[in-house]
Amino acid sequence: MVSVCMAVYNGELFLKEQIESILMQLTPKDELVISDDASTDNSLGIIASFQDKRIRVFMNKKRLGPIYNIERALSESLGEIIFISDQDDIWLPGKVRTCSKELEKVDLVLHDAFILKKGKRSLKTLFQTRGVHRGFLKNLWRNSYTGCCMAFKRSVLESSTPFPEKIPMHDQWIGMCAEKSHSILFLHEILIDYRIHKNNVTQTTRPLRKPFKQRFLWRYYLVKAFLSRSSMAP
Repeated sequence: MVSVCMAVYNGELFLKEQIESILMQLTPKDELVISDDASTDNSLGIIASFQDKRIRVFMNKKRLGPIYNIERALSESLGEIIFISDQDDIWLPGKVRTCSKELEKVDLVLHDAFILKKGKRSLKTLFQTRGVHRGFLKNLWRNSYTGCCMAFKRSVLESSTPFPEKIPMHDQWIGMCAEKSHSILFLHEILIDYRIHKNNVTQTTRPLRKPFKQRFLWRYYLVKAFLSRSSMAP
């Protein structure tokens, strides 16, 4: 069973196209788990218009923010294979099939993506733009793990949830947990159009411009969370 987990917040502009691109790849036994973070636009109306039993929607009474909104969706998932989805990308044909096949051999797959700006694909792919790399310490400094390009087994979810407080982003945390104790494949096949627009909730391709103090604190909280998890491990 495949669970696609999507965090939604005021996503009406591109949501319909994204859901369509996902559902056409799912079997009747799979699911699309959506956590809506108290949207004020027509996102819920768009979701309801599909009338598809594979879609399960959970509505937050108050905003959780992007990290804990996707955690809500992940916590409600039932599948053994889990995909993270943004609300505004486009899944290319074969994404679910390709990643599921690779997950027969490894625990987590990170694949490449086209970068879509104003309806046009950039010359460089997401991997080329980010300069992705393996390694716990390398990803502590500069994250390679983009959530919408990740698929993983439930064992990875179990080792990375619940999410700690004050982490910079959920996908970096999941990726670093996988670096620590799971097998990983960086797949250079391009499987989504990663859409860049002015309303992105997160922005993977922009250079990091946060103040040094904020960057230091993020890394401090990541290390602290790992040390805490390690001390509680059996």
